[in-house]
Amino acid sequence: MKHTPNSLSTGNNGLQIGGIDIADLVSQYGSPLYVMDDATLRGNCRLYTEPLKEHYPNSQVLYAGKANLNLPLINIMHSEGMGLDVVSGGELYTALKSKMDPTHIYFHGNNKSVEELRLALKNGVNIVLDNEQELDNIISLTQEGLDAKVMIRLKPEIEAHTHEYIKTGQIDSKFGFDKRELGALSIKIADQDKVQYLGIHSHIGSQIFDTEPFLDSVDIMLGYADTIREASGLETSQLNLGGGIGIQYTEADNPPEIPAYMAAVCNKVKEACKQRGIAEPKLLFEPGRSIVGNAGITVYTVGTIKEIEGVKTYIFVDGGMADNPRPMMYQAEYTYDLAHQPGVKGDKEYAIAGKFCESGDVLTHKVNLPEVNVGDLLVVYGTGAYNYVMASNYNRAVRPAMVLVAGGQAKELIKRETLDDLMQYDQKDSV
Repeated sequence: MKHTPNSLSTGNNGLQIGGIDIADLVSQYGSPLYVMDDATLRGNCRLYTEPLKEHYPNSQVLYAGKANLNLPLINIMHSEGMGLDVVSGGELYTALKSKMDPTHIYFHGNNKSVEELRLALKNGVNIVLDNEQELDNIISLTQEGLDAKVMIRLKPEIEAHTHEYIKTGQIDSKFGFDKRELGALSIKIADQDKVQYLGIHSHIGSQIFDTEPFLDSVDIMLGYADTIREASGLETSQLNLGGGIGIQYTEADNPPEIPAYMAAVCNKVKEACKQRGIAEPKLLFEPGRSIVGNAGITVYTVGTIKEIEGVKTYIFVDGGMADNPRPMMYQAEYTYDLAHQPGVKGDKEYAIAGKFCESGDVLTHKVNLPEVNVGDLLVVYGTGAYNYVMASNYNRAVRPAMVLVAGGQAKELIKRETLDDLMQYDQKDSV
């Protein structure tokens, strides 16, 4: 999967996306600006759904909404036949206001409140159990006449090669049950008339390039299904193998091809089920970053250039850590272009820094670009995932707009915040 959007092209005025000059988008919607490419979003969905139609029809792809979630994006996922994975009450509430069928929504999280659980159960949303307290809360809610459909999140005890903060499958992860709890847990579920057991879930981490851990998790998870059956008689009808396939942020990144990965996992599940003499479960996947990551770019305007003689030259842009905290949090790297000179690396080395009052507000410490001038537009690729959803109002910044481009047309997905928006909850007369 390349790091640039599918509809990216070069016109007379520089970079275009979706048939629109980037400069024109900034002129209309302001800067900084998040831009999402409809063609890439839909193409990435089909990289998952099309192989499944061929290799494992009894399946569903659940978009992991935490990567980038708003009403229009959910509706695009729905139109592509996707379900949805949510991890908070806010994501759940947004999803319930969308066109998504609630029965195709799966609710994750390690500390779901009783009110969040009640909202999910009232709407027929599937719950991915994380701990026994959560199950106790659900059992209490069934006494209000609510039915529950649950999956058990398990730790496959696999450590994927990724950043320490985004590993989730190891034994000391804060997420999920470990195998020692399975017997008693499944018996407790089986004893509840209004709690329906669906199956098991695992997620080993994010931004993973190696497919072997995913294949290894199949045997581990089916072994857990055997443990559940032997302890309680419950049959695992759904197997959720999570998400986590990485994307290309820079030329150094080499993620696997998604169709080949999907085919390999599907064949592994079929083989393993045949060897065990069990029915093939419904197969679920939860991609997030690999759906939206390379579909998005961020455009900044250069405001100042500061040269520290003999040390480095800074480009200061009109955004930074408040609209993309990933470089500070994960030491994330991206690919950069000047909108009017796309693909030209140049021989001058720059650091790109944001405008926020933190020394660590640096998007990259080292990038080669052509000569940069004040007013130039800087394009950052691969920002469709974990940028807007992690954005903040630090230093009372307004969050940028997000637009969707397709066929020469642009539509706002999210409006730019205003300065008045920042003050809407300030109680002016309280002091």
